[in-house]
Amino acid sequence: MSKIKTLVVGITMNCAGTEKSFLSFLSCLDFDRYDVTLLLAKREGLLLDQLPKEVKVILIEKYGDLFLLSGKNAAKNLFSNFVRENPLTLFEIFPYFVGSALTRGARRASIATKMWLHFMQKIPAINDEYDLAVAYWGDRTMFYMCDKVKAKKKIAWLHFDYANPPRDDDIYRAYFSRCDKVVTVSEPIHRSLCDKLPDIAPRCVMIENITNPKQIWDLALRGESYPDHHFHGKRILTIGRIGEQKGLDLVIPVLKRLRDEGRDVRWYVLGDGEPEYKEWLSGQLVDAGVADMMLFLGTTTNPYSYLRDCDIYAQPSRHEGKPIAVEEAKIMYKPILATNYLSASEQLDGGKLGVICDISSDGIYDGLIKLLDSPALCDKFTDTLAHMKFGNSEEIEKFYRIAE
Repeated sequence: MSKIKTLVVGITMNCAGTEKSFLSFLSCLDFDRYDVTLLLAKREGLLLDQLPKEVKVILIEKYGDLFLLSGKNAAKNLFSNFVRENPLTLFEIFPYFVGSALTRGARRASIATKMWLHFMQKIPAINDEYDLAVAYWGDRTMFYMCDKVKAKKKIAWLHFDYANPPRDDDIYRAYFSRCDKVVTVSEPIHRSLCDKLPDIAPRCVMIENITNPKQIWDLALRGESYPDHHFHGKRILTIGRIGEQKGLDLVIPVLKRLRDEGRDVRWYVLGDGEPEYKEWLSGQLVDAGVADMMLFLGTTTNPYSYLRDCDIYAQPSRHEGKPIAVEEAKIMYKPILATNYLSASEQLDGGKLGVICDISSDGIYDGLIKLLDSPALCDKFTDTLAHMKFGNSEEIEKFYRIAE
């Protein structure tokens, strides 16, 4: 039987949740059945070397930088990719920038999406034809897959809460309708999408992010850990891309209160992200007098040795889909503090596996104090997690059913 010729549309292989989820997915995939090509916007990221040898990597031929477009770098990105090549492109950009400057909220997000789609049309299409195309990296990869990839079957992967932040339903409905299946990674994400776009619901299938406990523990038992070996206070760890979504600015008043109370605490951040936000965040930490209480550790291919040695894992996000890092903290039996994002209750079993707090500085402070002041509560969470079964490699069977 011939293999299923498969194209997966990605962006980079940076150390982030989607990329880690994809590697776990590949670790369970039957390469005797699937011939996999990974299309990346940029050949970069610390996790590139962890791709299985069976996966062929190719690059988007032109304008791959467009997949890294953000509000902070839009002008520079569009100028370097399009205006420099054709100055008349300024007349295409101008209406979007004016519209964006005059609006806020959902309307502004809609304009940004329409601008991205407009310039995405300039990216060359893929010449080859595939049996299966998978947009694993979210909405931009879905847009590209639908418009630029020829495949007999197309599957989009949704890792985020569709309703938060608000999106342009007309745009997304049109693209979801062109996919044979739309994969959601948790029950709340599934409900969120189906409730918002009920006509898309028949196409939706839930496949949880695959986790590999043995691999995580093997990595946790080797590798670097915290550089400040002399520190003997409480270590709190957050893993994720540094940006407004992750809520690290909400932590600053928390650190200030902890310092005023004389508590010996440090908050560590593993991950890279938006340089402008990180610079702003660092300035806010200095202004609050707590710059020495939040340490940025950068990126690493092995975050698990840091997770092994932390006292509390914290996810202070404003919104999330179903963060991989929380699942990994559960696998390593860590006391967990999570804000009440969409899947928090599902991940922490309504508070039985960790503390769920309000998405605010006061909420994070109150939740953290519960853990800091109650070793018995931390031990209870650890003991409960230690007796649970983790690992869900059987989820790959759901993929086979929709892909073949």
